[in-house]
Amino acid sequence: MLHEFTINVPFQTIETVTEKLNTAGMYHLYYESPIEIIKVQNGYGVEHKENANVDLKIYASEDEVNNLPTSYFEKIEQTLSISKEQIQYVTHEEENWESSYEFADVDLGNDWVITYPHSTNTYEGKHILKFDPLAAFGTGLHETTQGCLKLLVTKDVAGKKILDLGTGSGMLSVAASIKGAKKVVAIDYEPVEREVLHNAKLNGLTNELEVIQADLIDGDFTIDEQYDLILINIGADETMSILTKHDLLKNSNEFIISGLVEWHLDSLIEQFEKGGFEIAEKLQLNEWVSIYFRAVAE
Repeated sequence: MLHEFTINVPFQTIETVTEKLNTAGMYHLYYESPIEIIKVQNGYGVEHKENANVDLKIYASEDEVNNLPTSYFEKIEQTLSISKEQIQYVTHEEENWESSYEFADVDLGNDWVITYPHSTNTYEGKHILKFDPLAAFGTGLHETTQGCLKLLVTKDVAGKKILDLGTGSGMLSVAASIKGAKKVVAIDYEPVEREVLHNAKLNGLTNELEVIQADLIDGDFTIDEQYDLILINIGADETMSILTKHDLLKNSNEFIISGLVEWHLDSLIEQFEKGGFEIAEKLQLNEWVSIYFRAVAE
């Protein structure tokens, strides 16, 4: 049984409150920052609402804490000098709690389906990409990833060498591998090797898959090998910075770029066109745009 205690506190005091709870031995805390999603040049940003209140949730399990919920009611009251009436309380069956985070399978509409670990569905005649997001970014649910995937799976990458920048959980790397890529190099700012290799194993992949942690914008890492196709699913500004720093347009004749918003495309397209590329295919899902660039034949 999982016990959930909720208190409402001013966001400006959240750090002080969580510090007091941690000192008292209560570590499993959760709250959502009070933010408003706003449109910015490169996509979307957030604006923090500093004067708002937030619900701070405190969790405890019977496997770890004795005499629940009484012990935690007393602890919270004493630590924060509040009354029991100010604490909301519910319980969750831990098995049901875990299942609430299951993802529904995603049908990409082109004979490809993303399935998640708890899925029991079968898809006759479909290409299946088994996927477990774990802790890294990239569930496959966002339009940027889906757009990139829809373009990628139509390309003949069998026996080819692929570079995946901003790989996250490795969905695009895994898809390229399923399509028969001979080698995939996956690079991310975060340490995602465990997630990427885990998802490769789920799909029974045996091709060469190299995962590198590197800062592609401010770090010392350089991209100097040639690739048959380069995938970038980040954002227009970051993509342009990477293209410039690594002089990346010399490293491949084909790119699939995603993570783009419809109101911030012109500079990126201009950079590719100046480098001798043309738009061979463009896909838009809501406001999110994915583009397949190909070098103009001489």
